Amino acid sequence: MSESISNRLHALLVDLRLGLDPMVPMMLVAAIIGFVASVAVEGFRQAMYAIIRLYSTHEHLVTAAAGLPLWKRAIIPVIAAVVGGLIMWAGQRWIKRPRGPEYMEAVRVGDGLLPVVPNLMRTASSLVAVSGGITIGREGTMIQFASLVSSLIGRIGRADPAHQRLIVACGAAAGFAGAYHAPIAGTLFVAEIILGGLQLREITAVLVAAVIGELTTQSLFATGPLYLAHRVPPISFIDLLDASLLGLLAGFIGPAFLWLLDTARRKYQPMVGFLPLRMGLAGLFIGLLSLLMPQVWGNGYSVVQSFLVDHWTLSAVAAVFVLRMLAVTAASAAGIPGGVLTPTLALGGAMGLLVSHLFLVPEASHSQALWTLVGMGSLLAATTHAPAMSAIMVFEITRNYNVVMAAMPACVIASVIGSLLRHRSVYSEALGLREGEHREPKVTGGEFPATAVPLPAEAASPDEAPAAQTGAPTAPKP
Repeated sequence: MSESISNRLHALLVDLRLGLDPMVPMMLVAAIIGFVASVAVEGFRQAMYAIIRLYSTHEHLVTAAAGLPLWKRAIIPVIAAVVGGLIMWAGQRWIKRPRGPEYMEAVRVGDGLLPVVPNLMRTASSLVAVSGGITIGREGTMIQFASLVSSLIGRIGRADPAHQRLIVACGAAAGFAGAYHAPIAGTLFVAEIILGGLQLREITAVLVAAVIGELTTQSLFATGPLYLAHRVPPISFIDLLDASLLGLLAGFIGPAFLWLLDTARRKYQPMVGFLPLRMGLAGLFIGLLSLLMPQVWGNGYSVVQSFLVDHWTLSAVAAVFVLRMLAVTAASAAGIPGGVLTPTLALGGAMGLLVSHLFLVPEASHSQALWTLVGMGSLLAATTHAPAMSAIMVFEITRNYNVVMAAMPACVIASVIGSLLRHRSVYSEALGLREGEHREPKVTGGEFPATAVPLPAEAASPDEAPAAQTGAPTAPKP
């Protein structure tokens, strides 16, 4: 009798498994990806702190720079940039093949395969550079590293191309969530920028990965929001008028900033062909700028935190804005690996404070945190052309809900103007799109196979991928 019941139960479970929507078992894969990606992000962060402790007792780069003698503050970015350049140069000579696609290109128009060795060399180069105070975002490398680990999991399981692309997209969202403590923004980052639109069927797995990534980070590594800020008061109609002004200004500054980055890269890289020398000169320029203000160092995390809670004079904010823009441009022009998302947030925060000092309607609620965050979101929207992600992100990184009411119209205005003035966003090159080109993402518009990712006994070697054709109370640590 019991054996008959057992057989019937087993048959029922088999029927249920075979009748499941193919996206259901993908949820389990997405959860695994979320956990692994968040651990990868934390591993990168801890490795960075270990390098910083070689020359300072502080983990935050601006604090470390402020505590150093001036000669060390000037020379450490040079050493970090040169060593990072040597790693990249040696890797290129050793591998002798293209470094492969960025994770965005691999998901949007590729097959989801990320070559291992080129990406590891690029990750190591970026790790050394950002640990030495180079003004570039480390989060871009964190997300790339999380995507690489996710790609390896998919290849070990011999996932088909559709699943492989979705797995890497899940890794990118989880990496974003782990880096910024922003799972909803991480999901929208994938939906708006990588997939090119909100694909509800595929985005479910991405959301699961992002949430698990954030839960893992909050539970094991750092609790609370990314930034600590004073409470933002309720938004009034006058505040919306000021937010629109900020969005309008960001819509013009964003394209100008992207033009500056592209022009500097085009003109500087042909002048100095040897990569370590090119990166070293950029490091020297950043080191010299930091002699004027230590806030030049790093991705801008400490600067934004200070904008949110400390009093800044108009001249100090203007100086930080100009010096950091010059430093980010130098790092980007030299080809130092990393992202510009967090540096853009810092520039946007400075822009918001400048506008609040100079132009805001007198009757408006002059919350320093509000205008810092609205400036951050609007400049980010102007450069990424992703208004929903930008508005939600400035809410999630502080858990200040009222910010969304002012940030959303500002981000929409900034994104519309920014895209009109410059059709290519900051991520167009990473997406593998040439000037004037638009390609539909491969991850949409098709059904997934009837089975989830298989896990055979013999996995493919990770290095067999084909080369691509294109080259605070419990405050979390940044």
